[in-house]
This record gives sequence, C-alpha cells and structure tokens, in this order.
Amino acid sequence: MATVVGESKTTALSEKLFVPYFISTNGEIKRPEHLIAYWARIFSFYVPDEKDYVELRFHCRLFRDALKPPPVYTTFPHPNYPTLNGFMDKLNRVNYVDPTKAPKIVFVKEGAFHGTHGTHCNDVDVQIRFPLKMIGAGQNKTFLTGYRLYIGGKKEGGEVVVQDMTLSAAGNGMHAFNGLSFLCKRITFTKCGQDGVYAWISKGRLINCVVTQCGWSGIFSGHTALIELEGSQTKVDGNNTSGRGYGLKTFKTESKIHLLFPLTKESVSTNNHNGQNYGNDSGGTISTVDSFD
Repeated sequence: MATVVGESKTTALSEKLFVPYFISTNGEIKRPEHLIAYWARIFSFYVPDEKDYVELRFHCRLFRDALKPPPVYTTFPHPNYPTLNGFMDKLNRVNYVDPTKAPKIVFVKEGAFHGTHGTHCNDVDVQIRFPLKMIGAGQNKTFLTGYRLYIGGKKEGGEVVVQDMTLSAAGNGMHAFNGLSFLCKRITFTKCGQDGVYAWISKGRLINCVVTQCGWSGIFSGHTALIELEGSQTKVDGNNTSGRGYGLKTFKTESKIHLLFPLTKESVSTNNHNGQNYGNDSGGTISTVDSFD
C-alpha cells in the first residue's frame, strides 16, 4: 500500500509541475508563466551541460520556454560533409565571412570516425580557427582516428573546448601552435604515433584526461607554452613507446606544465617506457601549483 501511496503522490506532484498549454478557440496559446518561472529557477541550480541543455529544450514546450535558446550549434556527421576536416573547413569559412552565423558548438555523435589520405604522418588536419566547443557522446562512445586536431586562429581570440571523446592519430593527437587557447575535458588520447598533446607558443588545460600509449611524449609543452592539468581522473601512462619522449615533457626554459594540487608529476605520470615519466630538453618546469593564474 505504501508503494501505491508514494506513486499517487508522485503522480499528483507531476500533474502540478507539468501541465498542457491552454489553446483558445482562436488559436491563442496561454503560457503557464508561474511554472515557466518555477522551472527556470530549478535550472538555475542545476546547470546542464550542452548536450542535456539541447535535449531538455526538445523534451517539452515548458522546458523550452524555461531555458534560454542555446548558441548556434550543429552536428557531425553531416549529410553534406562526410569528413570532419571538410566539415571544419566549411565552418572556418563561415566564421571568416560572418562570425555571427558560425556554430559555436559541434556535437559529434556516437561512433567511430576515420581520417584518411592526410599529409602529416598520414593524419588529416582538423583545423579549428575560431572559438568553438566540439563535444562527443563520451570517451567510450565517440572515437576519432587518423585526425589531428590543429588549434590555430588568433592567439587572443578565445578558447577551443574539446570534450567527451577518444582520439588517436599517427602523429600528434592535438597540435596547438601559436593560436587559440584550448581546454580538453574527459578526453582519452591513445596510441598517437608522436605526442598525445603538443603545444607550442600556446596555452591549454586538461581536465580529467587520459594520455596513454603514445609513441613520443604523452604531453609536450614546447616554446613558451603552458599546459595545465587538473582532475582526479587525469592520468599519463604507458607513453614513450618509441623511446623519443617522456610522459610529461617540457622544451626550453620558458615552457611549463602545471598540475593543480593535489596532483603531482609523480602521481599523474607513471609507467611510461624506460622510466621516463617526466623530463625536459634544454629546461622548462613541471610543478604542482595551488591555483591557476
């Protein structure tokens, strides 16, 4: 009986929180403004990620009205652009002509997507030259292979966010060169022929990312670059399979890798080949910090 009472209470509550919109005989829609305000208040405490945000707005008219419209977004694969590099080339052109019309979010669907016939170590460059979020379905759901994510654009122009996917490449997995800053969240870089993450005159941050089984270094911070690491799931292991790098590597005195406390280079970078878990060429620093500037 308790279960029945509980279910009836839940049903009664749902009937108060979810109501159909009233449509008059002349087609005028009367919105339940009090419920719209109520749900807007709820969503102010629970901030969904981008995928949840879009799905919630499609769930019902009430949620659509309670949540503000999202930024312009698109999805890949796209019927007119079967390759990710071709798709991003199109988006870069749109942004160049009119930034207001360029999507700010690209949702990459669940599946495995392969780049072929590239020019750099047989990878295809996916060039991202304006601030953008590229969001996969999850580390174990979205897989990009044979694509090198190349972060370019204007250095002070903003940030590129890549999250929720697994990347592997013949060369570098992510290659940031003197352009936009980048943020990686819940990314697995695996079996890259060269470096998992490479930065040169760039700044980037990795949150709860895994870099494993790459041929050279797991993470390479080059000339005047800064790479920041945080999150309890962050791990760099099994890299340097070719004997040409480290788990964490800096290059030149101006390059830095910062780990947010309580992370340390010893706890994050482990089991890299030949015991080369961290090191440098010609200087650089790898250190734990209390906060990021």
